[in-house]
Amino acid sequence: MPTISPRPSYYPGGAPLAPRVEMGLFDTITESMFGDASAEGKWRPLTLGSFFSEGWLEPWAGGPAGETGLTPRHGWLGSFEGVFYRLWLVDGIYQNNLNRPYGGESYRGDWAVFLPFSRRFELFLNVPFVTANGTEDPRRGYRSDFGDISVAGSFLLSESKAFTQLFTLGAIVPTGQSGTGGKLMTVFPRYSFWSNPGGAWVVRGGSGINVPLNKNDQRPAPTFTPDGGVLFGESTSQTTYNGDLAIGRYFTPHDVPFGDLVLYGNCNVVVPLEDGGRPAYVGLGAGTRFQITGNWYFLNYWEVPVVGPQAFDYQMSSAIVKAF
Repeated sequence: MPTISPRPSYYPGGAPLAPRVEMGLFDTITESMFGDASAEGKWRPLTLGSFFSEGWLEPWAGGPAGETGLTPRHGWLGSFEGVFYRLWLVDGIYQNNLNRPYGGESYRGDWAVFLPFSRRFELFLNVPFVTANGTEDPRRGYRSDFGDISVAGSFLLSESKAFTQLFTLGAIVPTGQSGTGGKLMTVFPRYSFWSNPGGAWVVRGGSGINVPLNKNDQRPAPTFTPDGGVLFGESTSQTTYNGDLAIGRYFTPHDVPFGDLVLYGNCNVVVPLEDGGRPAYVGLGAGTRFQITGNWYFLNYWEVPVVGPQAFDYQMSSAIVKAF
């Protein structure tokens, strides 16, 4: 049976607090994944100071759309998460003119799901069901493999109407093949944030490191961009610093054609930490997201390398998202 904890009659920022409702562990997980996350009065701010004492046994609630209701807490392709979601998606990634002896292109298809277990914890799983590129054997042409699975847990550090911050600890599991950029074991701790500085604007981003655990395996292996993309043409994997910053503006409300339309610009940075002679990678991109119908959304993102290794001429990502 839910427990309603006492609460103060005021909030330091001036906004009233909703009651803090705590449940058992199983009930918290069930309500987080299947309950009405947008029910009135369900969401309330969480502070960094209460990280260890509040939110763990409270069901997940979708945060408000910024200070003025104009900026829904959505995910954007190419950028760090910054907030919790409850959704699954299918996306495709295309990279043009790979910088490898055979040239050609790269293709990848992913299925991913975000599952909140409570206000403080969320699980992420990404399954690359196909990853394909050319081979050095002219008789074979292209090859296709199952890719490396990614799994991560995110912890909500704090959340207010205009700001959310997360800490994520994830791993890439070597379920793929080296011929298509896989067979890596990597851990990636990172910090990410989402903010609504005013009006219909959103600024989000973060930083972290990617640490390969099998870097002594001397075979061709990729370096990963912050959003999970691959920089082909690297000889060995190594520890990198990954940073991301995105700025976007929403143009339409939810219940209209092309609802929740947002346009944004994004910058990804990958800095090698083990080889001072290798240049950093900087990629600039632009993206959009809008509602198709109901809780179905379309996302698109393009990125071009502007500094560092030209692993490809450009890459394009598209996704269909189902929020639930």
